Amino acid sequence: MNELLKISAMELAQKIAKQEVSPTEVLEVHIAQIEKVNPALNAMVEDDFARARQKAQAQTELLAQNTSDLPPLFGVPFTVKEMFAYEGMKRTGGSIHHRNDVMAEDATVVARLKNAGAIPMCTTNVPELGFWFETYNPIYGRTNNPYDLTRTCGGSSGGEAALIGAGASPFGIGSDIGGSIRMPASFCGIFGHKPSRYYLPLTGHFPYQPQDFTTDIKYPFTSSGPLSRRAGDLYPLMKVLMGADPQDPSTLDVQLKVPPKDWTGRKVLVCPSPVFHGARRVDEELSQSVRNCGSLFEQLGANVEELNPRFFLRAASFWFAALKSTKNKNLYEMLMGGADKSFSVGKELLMLAAGKGRYTLPNLVVSLAEILETNTKDLTEELAALDKMKQDLDNLLGEDGILVFPMHSRVAPKHRAPLLTPLDFIYTGIFTTLGNPATSVPMGLNRDGVPLGVQIISRHGNDHLTLGCAEFLETTFGGWQPPNRLL
Repeated sequence: MNELLKISAMELAQKIAKQEVSPTEVLEVHIAQIEKVNPALNAMVEDDFARARQKAQAQTELLAQNTSDLPPLFGVPFTVKEMFAYEGMKRTGGSIHHRNDVMAEDATVVARLKNAGAIPMCTTNVPELGFWFETYNPIYGRTNNPYDLTRTCGGSSGGEAALIGAGASPFGIGSDIGGSIRMPASFCGIFGHKPSRYYLPLTGHFPYQPQDFTTDIKYPFTSSGPLSRRAGDLYPLMKVLMGADPQDPSTLDVQLKVPPKDWTGRKVLVCPSPVFHGARRVDEELSQSVRNCGSLFEQLGANVEELNPRFFLRAASFWFAALKSTKNKNLYEMLMGGADKSFSVGKELLMLAAGKGRYTLPNLVVSLAEILETNTKDLTEELAALDKMKQDLDNLLGEDGILVFPMHSRVAPKHRAPLLTPLDFIYTGIFTTLGNPATSVPMGLNRDGVPLGVQIISRHGNDHLTLGCAEFLETTFGGWQPPNRLL
């Protein structure tokens, strides 16, 4: 495997700035890797190689004349989750009703990466409407895990995680509402960061339109965020992506604090085996990953305490209540899209059973549940309990503590297995509705060669702690390990 496919985005930028390698060389190595692995993964859905090559060539020529004042990601290629607007490229959201939608401008986060000198290469696959933690849709099909093609890559940023995990992209941009950055990152052995709520703009994210952020809507819980093969990229990427956005006025104009160098005396909560109503219990190998982190911090002089495993017991009901309190259009309406009035969920389920389905099973099941739900439930109690959970967690963490938590109930499941345990997303989802920053960290491979992982959580605004912890754990546990069986 070419060494350029193993190093971080920031190391690539440094090599380019020193003229040790050209933007064109870096791009071509990554394009070759995409073309090598994508037939097996089905992670890339639309390439932009021609424009990427033109940009890289222009940068290579510019570099030969002047190496001063280069932007921080000059010449570094990256990939884009298909749910973000990307000028000249499709944004279908995996929906048949948007299969021909081509974007006239970039999402804010994509534009900021371009302005920082990075070169987008392609868009990557997502679940239908971004809903579900497997990546499959009726337009582009299913994406596989680079460590085991019979397993899911996760969702909804699954295409991103699969390509990055296969070494085919240094970093990418994803989004997270139920774990859609962290879960696929963990399943594919890489790093992913869900920022504190309101830290990154959502402008240009499917299904939102520019006017959605200037009208009186209830702001969604979705968060944009970076995925990368090396932990050291997350902090500088966040600095590029953050900042006020005129089109999304809820975005905070704040700066990242400096990550810590010393963990002595710092409070570290661990929760190896949390219990959730409706979710599968965590496997021992993932509980042990959490304990391994706790032991390490204990050796370094941190104050390690175990969180009550039932602290998040009702988290799933709180997550659903939070989403119901904000959304203006239900999943059924989104799934229908431009369909005529003859659209019937029952008919579509029968067509799916006959192998002629136009929609995915999770979306149809949830849409049917929405239709059958006739009573509007009072969410006051659940929302008050969610708020209390946030306050209690903040009090336990203190000003500068972290929580080490399982990423999921198990390592990347076999395809379709999540249908049997649909609430397992809550391991990650609860921290989205709480608004906490959370970083997915790989913790090596299990005996089957499948990635293990943990997530690091802190108080809102303490992204520097979770990002700094990810870098520290990478040095100890090795971070991303290329999937040799695929490569």
